[in-house]
Amino acid sequence: MNLSLPAVSTHLRVLKEADLISEQKHGKNKFYSINQKQALDLLKFFENMWGYKLDSLKEFVENKEKRKNNERSLR
Repeated sequence: MNLSLPAVSTHLRVLKEADLISEQKHGKNKFYSINQKQALDLLKFFENMWGYKLDSLKEFVENKEKRKNNERSLR
């Protein structure tokens, strides 16, 4: 993956503003660490959202298949 330094800086700034990472300066260097609690909360949010969406999609596909099979048996 090729990212320019300004692009990396922008992503790090956004993550820092969202409190997903923290920054520590040591001399001219900056070290970044993940905020585990925030990251886990975000992960749980997406798991719940996608879990619901995937369950709904599964139900839709299964019902569509049942309707299709019922239509075939009526012919």
